[in-house]
Amino acid sequence: MRRWFFTLILGALMLAAPLTAQKQGQVFLSLMAPDGKAVDGLKPDEVVITEDGVECKTAKVEAISWPTKVQLLVDNGRSNTNPINPLRDGLKEFIGLMPEGTEIAIYTTAGSPRPIVKSTADKQKAIDSIGLIAPDNGSGMFFDSLSEAAERVDKEKTPGYATIVMVGSDFGAMRVLDREYQKLQLNVFNHGITTHVLLNVGGQGAVSGGGQVDLGINIAKLSGGRYENFNGTTRLATLLPEIGKQVAKSIQLQSHQYRVTYERSPKATERASIGAQIKHDGDVHLSLHGNQ
Repeated sequence: MRRWFFTLILGALMLAAPLTAQKQGQVFLSLMAPDGKAVDGLKPDEVVITEDGVECKTAKVEAISWPTKVQLLVDNGRSNTNPINPLRDGLKEFIGLMPEGTEIAIYTTAGSPRPIVKSTADKQKAIDSIGLIAPDNGSGMFFDSLSEAAERVDKEKTPGYATIVMVGSDFGAMRVLDREYQKLQLNVFNHGITTHVLLNVGGQGAVSGGGQVDLGINIAKLSGGRYENFNGTTRLATLLPEIGKQVAKSIQLQSHQYRVTYERSPKATERASIGAQIKHDGDVHLSLHGNQ
């Protein structure tokens, strides 16, 4: 029996109702066989969920096949567009790495967030739209664009997985109200929005921020995403494909998952250590909302 454990800590950020108030728990499980293929037909009697070491009764195991939607948020201000070719080349390679069926949307953020191409599963259409990204003298709306992207996910009517990739900069001041930041955190956490932040620090321009760095690190950490800072646009030509490979791997795991519903232990705490025992060999990934 394959055993895998992880810890969920929710109470400190108050991002969800206390676990002790819920009679049933739910986790997402991705299981890949040693040959790299997804394991099909997982049954309830082949999965045991534990909370703080106590075995829980598995109520249901459902095969889930939801689409993934990726939002690319691109700061097209001076910091990231001088020269612009590394940005465009990196974006093209990133999109090319996405598995077929992945929906992609691109928004520019300098001046005000606006769509270059709305969500589409047509990779060539998304690649062709990159040529529409032009330099802008304004500073990137770092927080506003992140917040709007998370709200778009919140308004989705159909189930799916969401990923945000922010290509930003620390150019321009940023002021955020506490309630606005908390709303962003709630949307990212409650919907399992994996958020990767690539930040051009020490960029060009008279006014350099700083809040972007702290916000980028915190949101990436909260969501299980990756934070990277860089200096100079040439790095984007290689950094974006690196992130693309990571996103593509996550999409592959997310495309073959099980949603496991189980009866919670009455003794479980808010800081519950949740584990899984699987009667299969292979590579096991667990998550709370399905984002891998």
